[in-house]
Amino acid sequence: MVIILKKKKILIASYNLDFGGIETSLINLLKNFNYNKYDVTLYLEEKKGVFLNDLPSSVNVYEYKVSKSKNKLIRKAMNLANRLFFIFKNYKRYDASICYATYSKPCSFMARVSSDNRILFVHNDYTSIYDNENLIHFFTGINIKKFNHIVFVSNESRKSLVKLIPDIDGKLITINNLVDQDRIIKLSKEKIKILKNKKKIFLFVGRLDEHQKKISRIIECANVLKNDKEIEFWILGTGEDEKKYKDMIKRFNLSNVKLLGATKNPYPYIAKSDYLIITSDYEGFPVVYSESIILNTPIVTTINVSDDYISIPNRFGIIVNKDINDISLEIRKLVKNGFKIKEKVDYNLLNKQRIEKIEKIMENRND
Repeated sequence: MVIILKKKKILIASYNLDFGGIETSLINLLKNFNYNKYDVTLYLEEKKGVFLNDLPSSVNVYEYKVSKSKNKLIRKAMNLANRLFFIFKNYKRYDASICYATYSKPCSFMARVSSDNRILFVHNDYTSIYDNENLIHFFTGINIKKFNHIVFVSNESRKSLVKLIPDIDGKLITINNLVDQDRIIKLSKEKIKILKNKKKIFLFVGRLDEHQKKISRIIECANVLKNDKEIEFWILGTGEDEKKYKDMIKRFNLSNVKLLGATKNPYPYIAKSDYLIITSDYEGFPVVYSESIILNTPIVTTINVSDDYISIPNRFGIIVNKDINDISLEIRKLVKNGFKIKEKVDYNLLNKQRIEKIEKIMENRND
C-alpha cells in the first residue's frame, strides 16, 4: 500500500524578480525546495524581472497589483478592492506564508492573512537606515509582531533590532541566503567582452544607489589613486544614480573607472577581478559576499557583518572604515602585499543545513 503524503501549501510574497541580491537569493531558495513536499505559490507586486524565467516550473506565480493612480480616491478604492479579493481567495489557505520583501507593506499583508504560520525575512540592517523612533515606526508599519518567525541574514542586524524591540526575541533566527555554488562556478567560465589586463581590478557589483551603496566612495578613491597606473575599478550594475556616477567620473577625468552596466551573469567579472569592493553605509549580508568567496575573490568592505557561518575579517577579506583616504591607503597595501582567501566553503552543505532550518520554521517544528 502506497501512502501519499499531502503537500504543505506555502505562499511567498515579494516585490519583483529584477536584478538584485534579494531577488537572486529568492530564486536560490525556490530552487532548493522539495516540491514533493511543498506546493509553492509566489505573489509578486510586479510580475517582471530578469529572473522570471529562472523560476522552477513547479512554482505558481501571480501578480498582486498595487494601484499607482495619481487620484487618491481611485488609488485607495482600487487597493481596498485588491485586498478584499486577496483575502477572499487566500485567507488562511496556506500552511505557512513568507514575506520575503521586508520593506513592502503589501507583502506583509499577504503573508499575514494567508496562514497562521507567518514568516518575515529581514535582508538589511535597518538600524543603519533609521533612528530609533523611525525604525520602530517602520517595523510597526509592517506589523512585525504579527509574525511567528523572523529570519535575519546577518547576526548583527538581528542583535541590533532585538535591542529596540525586545519582546520579539523568541521569534528571531539567523539563516543566510542560499547560494547556487555549482551554477556560479559554471557561469563564471562564460566569456566576456572586457578582457583582464595586468592591472589590479577592484570590482563593485550591485544596484547603483548612493543612499545605501555609496559608490561615490569608490569613484573618489579612484580619483585619489588615479596616478597609480596598476589599479582599476569596475562598477557592474545599474540604478537610479547611474548618471550621477557618470558625471563624477567625467568631472574627475578618470580613466581608471569602468561603468560596465547591468548583466544577468556577473560571475565572469567576479572571477576575473582581484578584489570585490563594497563601500556601503549598511547591508544585511550581501549575496555577492558568498559569490566572491566561491570564486576565490577576496573582499574589501566597509560592512563588517557575519551570517550563520561566514565572518569576513582575515578569513575572506578585510574591513575598512568609510574614510576615502583610509580606503585608498588599504587598497595600496593590498596591491603591494596581496591577500588570499584562507579557506574553502562548501556551500552545497550550507544550503542543505539552511533549507532544513527554513523547513523547520515553515512546519513549526520544535526539534
